[in-house]
Amino acid sequence: MPRSTPARRSVARAALAATAVVVLSGGMLAACSPSAEDRRDQTIAAASSESATFTLSAPADVLVSEDVPTAMVPGAGMPVDVCRAEGATEPRPAVLAVHGGSWARGDKAHPHWRTICSWLAGEGFVGVSVNYRLAPEHPFPAGADDVAAAVAWAQSDAAEAYGIDPERTALLGGSAGGNLSALVALEAAAGEGRAGADPLDAVITLSSPFDLTVGSATSPTFEQSMLDYLDCAARDCERAAAASPQMLVGEDAPPFLVVHGMREQLIPVQQATAFIGALAAAGTPATRELIDSEAHSIGLLDDALAGRLSDWLRGMLVPAPAVEALDDSPLAAPLPAGAGSAAGALD
Repeated sequence: MPRSTPARRSVARAALAATAVVVLSGGMLAACSPSAEDRRDQTIAAASSESATFTLSAPADVLVSEDVPTAMVPGAGMPVDVCRAEGATEPRPAVLAVHGGSWARGDKAHPHWRTICSWLAGEGFVGVSVNYRLAPEHPFPAGADDVAAAVAWAQSDAAEAYGIDPERTALLGGSAGGNLSALVALEAAAGEGRAGADPLDAVITLSSPFDLTVGSATSPTFEQSMLDYLDCAARDCERAAAASPQMLVGEDAPPFLVVHGMREQLIPVQQATAFIGALAAAGTPATRELIDSEAHSIGLLDDALAGRLSDWLRGMLVPAPAVEALDDSPLAAPLPAGAGSAAGALD
């Protein structure tokens, strides 16, 4: 066998090095290339309320009580954050804000949700920012149980220490939080409230999925998130119907304000329109805010929309000024003797 010359050895080493670079580069590219699951998670994270451009204004002079326990029975419920105006003396209605995050992420103390909690306090309510156990480690019904436990706490005497009127409560939920809010409210209205939750006075949802059953409008990106939450292989499982507010709409449902972007990609607007149709068919008071936007959840919530939401909440939660008793009205004064009745005067 002929001996290799220095030039040949150099060429061979260069060829081996080039091959190694190609092999390593291919491995690195494969390692860096995101999987379908990673791409789905990235898309959902990018659309989440925590990633939204958020312009809502909130007052600075708000008292925030963090991690208030809501357990009405041992081991039930998760702590909440309570936001109330400084100097408030009279009990105020509670609006419980439920974060989104595909049932798998999110937190009550995220700056966006803290802003919402403070904004509610500035609008004359007591804001209550709610946490719940997250999927896939805690699938349905864990999240619904925790939201219901927070509602039951707000409706109890224990909430009075935080300036809450337990007789006036509402829910405001974004995305998956809207699904949980609607579900808990409709169950309570039907007399089947989880964790002892009583009927609520009002519910606001933003970009929320109401029907998780097979055949309902969805996006491929969100499909796996629903299945993870339901702990199902497909949407034809029993839990899909049990977790769908659409299936629970009845004549006793509380008033709803349904907000959705008409060009929303993650949760198609058909979810909102079908739910509104079901509420109307049941004779339930329902207000809709379908906005020409592709923004998701609280990404829709600028000051203008927030003003309409707070006005609606006040209409649901704050009694109108008391009407003077008819006995005090001049119209109720005794008729002069012999004047007869109004009906008689027409004869």
